[in-house]
Amino acid sequence: MTLYPNQNISRAVYEDPDGRFWVIVDNEGVGELDVHSGEIAMLRDRHPEIAFHKLDYDFYPVDDHIFAAYGENGIYYYNTRTDKVFIPETDDPGNPKFAGADIRYYCIFKDTRGLEWFGTEQGIRIWDDSKKKAYIINAGNGLSNNSISAILEDDRGEYWVSTVNGIAKIEMKETTGGYDFSLVNYSTNDGLQSGKFYDRSSLKACNGDLYFGGHHGVNRLNPGNVHYNKRKNKPLFTAFRLYNRQIRENVEYNGRIILEKPINNTAGIRLNHSENFIAFEFAGLNYVNPSHTYYRYKLENYDLEWNEILTSGVGTASYTGLPPGKYKLIVYTANNDRVWGDEAAEMSVVITPPFWATVYAYVFYTVLLVAVLFFLFIFLQKRKKKKQSLREAREREKRKEELDQMKFRFFTNISHEFRTPLTLIMTPLSTLIRQLNDETLKQKLTSIYRNAENMLSLINQLLDFRKLEMGGEKLKLSFDDFIRFSGYVYASFKEIAANKSISFDFDNRELQLFIWFDKEKMRKILNNLYSNALKFTPAEGYVTTGIYLTEENGRQFVKFTVTDTGCGISEKEQQTIFERFFQSENNAPDKVGSGIGLHMVKEYIELHEGKITVNSKPGEGSTFSVYIPADLKGKEDVTPLSRASEENGMQQKPDRKTLLIVEDNAEFRHFLAEQLSQQFNVLEAPDGKEGEETAKRKYPDLIISDLMMPGPDGLELCRRLKNDIQTSHIPIILLTARLSDKAKIESYKAGADSYIAKPFNFEVLQTRIEMLIEQQEKRRKLFHKAIDVQPGSITTTSLDEEFIKKTLQLIERNISNPDYSNDDLSRDLGMSRSCLYPKFQSITGQTPNHFIRSIRLKHAAQLLQASQHTVSEISWKVGINDIKYFNKYFKEEFGVTPTQYRKGNTNT
Repeated sequence: MTLYPNQNISRAVYEDPDGRFWVIVDNEGVGELDVHSGEIAMLRDRHPEIAFHKLDYDFYPVDDHIFAAYGENGIYYYNTRTDKVFIPETDDPGNPKFAGADIRYYCIFKDTRGLEWFGTEQGIRIWDDSKKKAYIINAGNGLSNNSISAILEDDRGEYWVSTVNGIAKIEMKETTGGYDFSLVNYSTNDGLQSGKFYDRSSLKACNGDLYFGGHHGVNRLNPGNVHYNKRKNKPLFTAFRLYNRQIRENVEYNGRIILEKPINNTAGIRLNHSENFIAFEFAGLNYVNPSHTYYRYKLENYDLEWNEILTSGVGTASYTGLPPGKYKLIVYTANNDRVWGDEAAEMSVVITPPFWATVYAYVFYTVLLVAVLFFLFIFLQKRKKKKQSLREAREREKRKEELDQMKFRFFTNISHEFRTPLTLIMTPLSTLIRQLNDETLKQKLTSIYRNAENMLSLINQLLDFRKLEMGGEKLKLSFDDFIRFSGYVYASFKEIAANKSISFDFDNRELQLFIWFDKEKMRKILNNLYSNALKFTPAEGYVTTGIYLTEENGRQFVKFTVTDTGCGISEKEQQTIFERFFQSENNAPDKVGSGIGLHMVKEYIELHEGKITVNSKPGEGSTFSVYIPADLKGKEDVTPLSRASEENGMQQKPDRKTLLIVEDNAEFRHFLAEQLSQQFNVLEAPDGKEGEETAKRKYPDLIISDLMMPGPDGLELCRRLKNDIQTSHIPIILLTARLSDKAKIESYKAGADSYIAKPFNFEVLQTRIEMLIEQQEKRRKLFHKAIDVQPGSITTTSLDEEFIKKTLQLIERNISNPDYSNDDLSRDLGMSRSCLYPKFQSITGQTPNHFIRSIRLKHAAQLLQASQHTVSEISWKVGINDIKYFNKYFKEEFGVTPTQYRKGNTNT
C-alpha cells in the first residue's frame, strides 16, 4: 500500500456489509480506504460540514448501510449508499436521544433489550427508541465518575460500566412507565486495579467472563462468581446537632436539657420554635465495606420524596428553618452491594410554636375576631340606619325642593303671562294720559297707571327671585353716593306714607357717603324694606330711616336701618323670617305677601358680603338693619354716574363698543345711559340735531333714538344718517310709544335696523343691541373668510354696498400697482382719510391700508387655485413685489404659505 503523509495513524477500521473499508485517521476524521492502492478518500472533502470532527474514536454500525462515527467532537451518522450525513446538533437539535453539541462520546453499546447506551464525558445516556425516552445515569445517580470508558452486558442482563476510576454494576428493572436503575460501585477496595480504565478496552468472553483493560493491566470478572453482601442492616443514630453544635445527653443548652439519654436510645426530641436548624448523624453498621454505605431518609410532614446518599460510613440529614410542627425522621441503610435493610431508624421531632401561635392564642384570636365582627356588624347597622335617616332627610329635602321648584316655575310662568296683558294696559294708558286735557280724568288714569307699574314691579320681583335661586345673579358694582341714592328711593315712597298718614323720616349723619354697590339690587333691597314697613304700620304711626358708618371686627360698614311702629314679629318667627316662602301666622288677610321679598333682600345683601338683622317686639314695631361693607371694590375706577351727565355722557373705555343715545327726556336718557354704561361706552344727545352732529363727529357703533323729538325727529335723523356715506353703516334702534303698523313701516322705510315700543323690557333692548353688534361682527368675519368678496354679504344698506363695490373696482383696477395706497383710494372715492378710516373699520374691521392688502392677497389666493403661475409671478401680479413679505402676509391672512395653500386647494 502507498502510505500518505499524516494518514499513518488509524484509530479504528470498519468493514461494511458491501466490503468497503472505513478508517479513522488521526486529526483527519473518517475516510474510505482503497486496500489495493492504499489511498484514503476523506469524507470531509465531500462533506465539509463534518470537517470539525478531527478526532473520532470508533465506529458504531446502525444497520447494513448506516454507521455512526463518534469521538471528541460528538457524533454523526453516515449513509454509505446515499452518501448522506446526519449531524444531530445541527440537523435535529431538539432530539432528546443525544446529549447535545460538543459532548465527547467514548463508547456506544446496544443491549439485548434494544436500548442504546451512550458513554460520554457527562455520564451514561440510555435511549429507548420504542418509547422515545432517554434515561441519564451520572454521578448524581450514584456513579463514581461521569467519564465512561466501556459498557458490557453479562448473561444475567446486568450491566458493567468502567470509568476512569472504577467499575459500576447497574441493575435495571422494568416498570409501567419505563425502567428503574440501581447502581453498585467497585474500586480498588474490591480487588480492582488502580488507575484509569481505557476507553473501549473491554471484552465479553464466550464463557461469560468480562475483561476490562486499564492503565495497570486487565481485570477479569466472572459475574457468576461475585459474592454479594446480603446482610440487611438497620441504621443507628450517632449524633444530634443544633445550629451545628453537637447536643450531648444531660448537658444544658439555652438553660435546659434537650437529651436526657444517649441519642441512640432517644425516641423523640422536643425543641422551641427558634431551635429549628437541626442535623442528625447515623451509621449503617456496614463492616464489610463501610466506604460503600447507602442511606435513604425522609422527614415526614416536610420532605415530599426520599433522599438517597452514598457515604464512606456516617450519613447526615440536615434541615434549616423548620416551621413549628410534629415531624418524624425515617432512615434506611444499604450495604456495599446495595442490599437495603427492612428496618428503619426513627426519630420524632417536635418543634413547639411560639406563644402567639399556640392553640390558646388561636382561640383568643377567634374570640377577638368574633368580637370585632360583632362590633363591626353593630357599627354597620348603625351606619346603615344613619344612612337611611340621611336618605330620608334628603328625600324630604328633595321633595321640598321639588315643591319649591314647582312654585318657582309657577311664579315664573304666571309672571310672564301677566307681563303681556299688563304691557297692553300700560302702553295705551300712557298714550291716553298724554293726550287728555281733562285733569280729573287724567288723575284717575294716572292712579291706574301707577298701580299697573306697581304690579309690573311685583312681577319683576318674582322673575328676579327665580333668577336668584338659579344662581344667575352677579354683582355689578358702581361707585356712587349711597346717601343720595337712598334718598331717591326714600322720596318715591313719601306720597304713599302721606296717603296713609304715616310719619316718614330720613335721618343721615353724613352729607355724602361714596361707596361701591350694585344699584339695581340695592334699589330692590330698599324698596322691599320700605314696602313692608309701610304695609304693616298703621295710620298715625311712623317709619324712620337711619344711615351712618359703623365698624365690626376691624371692617367698616354702612349701616342702613328702617324702623317702624307696626305689628312687630315674634321671637320664633324672627329665626325664619328670611326663609323663602315664609308666611307669618299673624298676618292680616289683606297683608299676605308672596314670602320671597325678605329672602331676596337677604340674598342680595350677602352678595355684597354684608348682613341683615331684625329686632322686633310684637305690638311695638320692628327695626331692620342692613350692613354693607364700605371697602368693596369694583373691577376698575369709574366716575360716579350721578356726576357723569356731561355733554358726551360716560367716561370712554377703548375696549368697549360705543353707543349714542338720542332722547329728549333727560330722566329717561340718563336712566338708559346709566344701565348701558356697565357694558358700553355711552354718548348722549338731547335732540336730533345734536345727535346727528355727534354721530358724524364720534362715529358710534350703534345709535338708540327716540321717535318723537323736537327738531329733526327720530325718523328724520335715521333717514339723514342712513343716506350719508359717512354714517350709513351705523345700526339704528328707534324707541317710540306709537304702536301702529304705520309707525313701524315709516321707521323701516327710514332705514331703522330695529323698532322697540315703549314701555319695554330693558333686557329686550339690551339683547337687541347685542344681536346687532354680533351681526356686524359676523359680517366682518365673513369678509375675512371669503376669497371672493361679495359687497352685499358684508353690508346692510344699498349705499354701503355701492361704496364697497366701487372700492373693490378701484383696488382691482390698480391691483398690480404696488404704490396704490389708502391716500389714492381716499382721493378716488372723494372721501377724507378721517372719514374713510372709521368707515372701513366699522364695515370690515380693518384699516384702509389693511383692506387693500387683504384684497390683493384674496386675489392671489384665487390665482393660486386656478392658474399655473409661480408664486413669485403671482406676487408681482397682485402688487407685492417682495416675495419675502408676500409669504409673510399670505400666511398671516390664510394660516399657510402660498405653496401649502396651492397644494391643498388646486383644482383637479
